[in-house]
Amino acid sequence: MVVSPSFKTTSLFKQMMAEYHERGVAAKEKGIPVAWVTATFPVEIIYAAGLFPYYPENFGARIAAKKVADRISAAAEEKGYFPDLCAYARCGIGNAFSVERPVGEVLKPDVVFCSNAQCGSLQKWFEAAGRYYQVPFFLIDTPLIENTPTTLIKRYIVEQLHELLDFLELYTGNTFNFSRLAEVISLSNEACRLWNEILNMAALKPAPFGYFDACYHLAPIVAWRGTKWAVDYYKELKKELEERLDNNVYVISDERYKLYFDHIPVWPRLRWFSNLLMERKALAVASQYTHSWAWRFDLNRPLESLVKNYTEVFINRGYEYRLQQKIILMKEFKVDGFILFSNRSCKPKALGLYDKYQIISDRTGLPGVIFEADMSDERYFDEEYIKKLFAEFFDRLEHNSN
Repeated sequence: MVVSPSFKTTSLFKQMMAEYHERGVAAKEKGIPVAWVTATFPVEIIYAAGLFPYYPENFGARIAAKKVADRISAAAEEKGYFPDLCAYARCGIGNAFSVERPVGEVLKPDVVFCSNAQCGSLQKWFEAAGRYYQVPFFLIDTPLIENTPTTLIKRYIVEQLHELLDFLELYTGNTFNFSRLAEVISLSNEACRLWNEILNMAALKPAPFGYFDACYHLAPIVAWRGTKWAVDYYKELKKELEERLDNNVYVISDERYKLYFDHIPVWPRLRWFSNLLMERKALAVASQYTHSWAWRFDLNRPLESLVKNYTEVFINRGYEYRLQQKIILMKEFKVDGFILFSNRSCKPKALGLYDKYQIISDRTGLPGVIFEADMSDERYFDEEYIKKLFAEFFDRLEHNSN
């Protein structure tokens, strides 16, 4: 088995991430408000209003990847925040209270924007941040969409976007620029298109790109969506992947199995899981998580289009819808098996996962495995337990393929 070399784009990613943080610091110095936003907040509106968007969730993932989430979380827990809370929230809160900052200090917000389409934990975290930093807090409330979004739900959220525009005009003292919004949405469209094309390369066999690569290269589509930065970055990444295909460079040259990996990875064990699968010539190729930003926007109906993309995210949908979306991805990428991660930090995503495991097995006939851990905090990672589960899974996978 020949494992592909590191991506050249990785050095560009590190450079751009450093510049992104520097831009935030520079914005502060110039008097440009730094706005905290959640991953499913319509950031295009924030860019169009001239604010600098900042994603504390990304900061939490960086802390986790550096394997220090347990230490940063402890600072929040010492202040009375429960260890059962989302690790991203504990890392963000812990950073505020901690004297130890191994990945730097989170950019302090001037205003906080949140959508509860992901979960209630984010709302409470951002509420607490608003109080701690003594800055305004704005919430977009998104009702759960069980099946198809109703006209009432769409109207309810569009009205909230109009309230957001009113708030921004009052906060900045400037009339909202809809022409600028169209430019930003156009850039989001282009970045999302490129991201989707990159993800689809994992369907090739052997593939030049997989789910764990996508997790690494995910940050630009989240943090820079709506900017030329994101478009330029994904153009470079796609170009490199096309060169790899031309030169027969793959993640696993003798790839045998394609696997579906459900949701957020265990960030401090990203390489560990990748190696665990590669030892069996298996490549994780798709996930609802990495596909969450493969959006399309309608420039003719900007606010309605933003509502559609940001409120109809899979985690804000009903049980059967989410189940079907997993199975659709499994079929599209022609996987041989599936991995479900019961993430103690993400209760909405972990809810009902054992039932989903059984239903997916029954409907697809595919072998699967489900394991429990935390996406950030290694105090809840049992290496031997997971190795044993995966050994049994690969035995079933082998049997199923013969």
